Amino acid sequence: MRFDTSVNGGGHVNSATSNHSTTDDLIRRIRTIVRQKRLLPGEKVGTERALAQSLQVNRSTLRNALSRLEETHEIVRLIGRGGGIVVSDNKLVRHIDTPDSLRDMARRQGHRIESKVLSASLSAPSEADRRHLLLPDGTSIYRISRLRDMDGSPFSLEQSIVPADLFPQLLTKDVAPSLYSVLTRIYCVAIKTVQETFEVAEATFETANLLNQPEGTPLVRVLRSATDTHNRIVEHSVDLYVASKVRFTLHSNEFVRLSMLRDKPRVDSHQPASETR
Repeated sequence: MRFDTSVNGGGHVNSATSNHSTTDDLIRRIRTIVRQKRLLPGEKVGTERALAQSLQVNRSTLRNALSRLEETHEIVRLIGRGGGIVVSDNKLVRHIDTPDSLRDMARRQGHRIESKVLSASLSAPSEADRRHLLLPDGTSIYRISRLRDMDGSPFSLEQSIVPADLFPQLLTKDVAPSLYSVLTRIYCVAIKTVQETFEVAEATFETANLLNQPEGTPLVRVLRSATDTHNRIVEHSVDLYVASKVRFTLHSNEFVRLSMLRDKPRVDSHQPASETR
């Protein structure tokens, strides 16, 4: 490894210059590893501990280099089981087996997520709405549409329906950053399970305009239902992600026999409650 041992006027080693040189050198060496191994986006470079040992540097020094590479979206650091340093292509890695919020996941990966409410209304539910929320006749729902931007450009469109009887005055709250946070903090709802179904879709003319994409752009459609500890469905949503901007990951130690699911129309993923919404 090459170190900059320049000195200042007093004859002392310029530690700032040395640290900067060390970080730059580590960045070059990590890029070389990615290139030589021909690692593709989503593939793991290694764990932080293993990489520090391989490069013969302490982990504090390595983290400085990794932070720089994360800022330029060349790598992401994934935490938890199966985590590590992963090659990035500037897509947001959305974990579906973590309680972390989408905003927190984005922040750790060097992205910035901002949300705004496009529309919010109190209305009578359609037959499909009643079926999704298991509502009796004569009840009302809140219909909330939100647009999320990632790093200044549209990233996802999220359309939620929520039982109005459970959450009076919900539309007076700020639900733009996180709907689940509002339900938990203000209405004391504890989300127990979240079920998600993933499908491929194409952007319609209206959706394409909102997401600033050409009509027909590939999207990932996520159908989502959240149940609380009282076994009430407290939210159902349809989320549309620009496929070129997101990657979904799941780490599981459990396997399910497909024969056990033959009576189900889709294979759904269940995840812990989160504030992603």
